[in-house]
Amino acid sequence: MPILTLARYTIRGYVKERVLFVVLFFAVLLMLSTYLLSPLAVGAREKIVVDIGLASISIMGVLLIVLLGAGSFHQEKERGILKALLVKPITRTDFVLGKYAGTVVTVSTVVLLMALVHFAMMAMSGTPITARVLTAVYLAVLETMVVTAVLTFYSSFTSPVLASFFTLATVAAGHLSKDLLIFADRAKGIAHHVAVGAYYVLPNLGLLNIRSEAVHNLPLADGFVYSVTVYALFYATTLLVLSTLIFRAREVHG
Repeated sequence: MPILTLARYTIRGYVKERVLFVVLFFAVLLMLSTYLLSPLAVGAREKIVVDIGLASISIMGVLLIVLLGAGSFHQEKERGILKALLVKPITRTDFVLGKYAGTVVTVSTVVLLMALVHFAMMAMSGTPITARVLTAVYLAVLETMVVTAVLTFYSSFTSPVLASFFTLATVAAGHLSKDLLIFADRAKGIAHHVAVGAYYVLPNLGLLNIRSEAVHNLPLADGFVYSVTVYALFYATTLLVLSTLIFRAREVHG
């Protein structure tokens, strides 16, 4: 299948990028420093190990998506690779989905590797690996799928710099969705409608962040993981459909 071929091609290209190993190195360094510094917080060592470890996984995952994905399409376009690919029996939809799949697989693999390091740090510090921690890692993978879809959408019609900026802004706003809704309740007129619209249009990434529950081992609502999974898949699919429609309408030069 063309999509799988493009996905493998994308993964091989990412593996050659040194930034992948740099981000993984800094993630490992950050989680290791958490283990070494946590004794300074008397009585909160286990919570600090879990909190900073999960936070580093999420942050590094988003940064890796932006650093790798934003320039990938542009580089292929500049080198003439994109035009050559589209001459072959490969549709633009195949290209978009192949690039998306390759990016998701690459970043998700790094996220899982960071999670394994995090689990090792937890074991060394005597912190139990609870079901909440495992669920938090799973949701981090879902976040990878959503953020990659966001980057794919912006990359379909703008430059790598703007795509990176818009993606980071969307991620930041997506983690503040609850605050948008609170602002909408207090605002009036146009501001109210804009805030409500932004709340429903932006990805609600706050749903994918259960670090507080993982740190304090709090229970999740019945069906929470299932509903969040459906939401993430639906949002990512919607953005991919829009990305392919936009990419089909664009002229490819180079």
